[in-house]
Amino acid sequence: MRIALTGSTGFIGGYLTRRLLAEGHEIVALARPGREDALKETVGEGLRIFTGDLTQAASMEGFLDGAERLIHLAAAHDHVPDKEMRDITVGGTEILLEEARRQGLHKAENFEIWIVSSAVIGAPVYSYYRDTKRIQEKLIRGSGINWTSFRPTLVYGVGDERHTAPLLKRCSAKGGSLWVPHDGRSKLAPVHVDDVVEAIMLYFDYDRGVDCCYELAGPSGIPYNQFIDETIAAAGGGLRRRNIPNKWADRFIFLKGLFMDTTLDRRASAYFTLHHEHDITNAVDELGWKPRPYGEGIAQVAAGGWWH
Repeated sequence: MRIALTGSTGFIGGYLTRRLLAEGHEIVALARPGREDALKETVGEGLRIFTGDLTQAASMEGFLDGAERLIHLAAAHDHVPDKEMRDITVGGTEILLEEARRQGLHKAENFEIWIVSSAVIGAPVYSYYRDTKRIQEKLIRGSGINWTSFRPTLVYGVGDERHTAPLLKRCSAKGGSLWVPHDGRSKLAPVHVDDVVEAIMLYFDYDRGVDCCYELAGPSGIPYNQFIDETIAAAGGGLRRRNIPNKWADRFIFLKGLFMDTTLDRRASAYFTLHHEHDITNAVDELGWKPRPYGEGIAQVAAGGWWH
């Protein structure tokens, strides 16, 4: 199958690209101008790199030629200005949908759009990044084109330099304390990147699927304290986890706010007053998906030592 893929130079996208190629699919991978070398180590006879910019409609002409699927992972993360986030995540999706219409793909029965977005699900803690991702999904769902949404929660795995590696490094210290600025009872359900990719691959064989949403998370929620303790164990650390009660953390944030902006601190505090568990029933029942527990997964990820 010919698949147009955005976000192939990212963490999840890289794993998905390699798996799709290994399964014999033909991949047209989008790369921003100057980022083509990010795919140079992705080996596969079916790989073609398409240079284009999601904010420039003219550069995207031809990206969907002959495609039966568009798998859309690309988005701007919250480390860029809001306008750039909107232009790439929302505007880029609008450009892709317009390109699909230009080619008549909105009328093609064999064409589908699959979106992978980790910010759509979860408790409603505000961030502009989450807003842009929700709008992105709504645009696709309202496009008239058959769609499927995969909604992973906190994704971890080998090669994740943004989240997994820094956490493992921090937890690998042989002594001292790791201070948690809340009581640690809030539940998370991290999901291994290989399990995310596996769910997407299983969906290829689900012939009854159309206009579906799949939440992708660990098999059950675990308290944040357990999340940290299992990460320390996987990293071989000797840290002692210590918790600061929420009320004291919030009082500190209040005092800090008298002198500087504490918006991010307040959002983080609000996030950890809620549980972040997700219903993966339909992925398990319909696709036969079996995600691994976090303790098992993080031990596998840490074993290679790549994060040092």
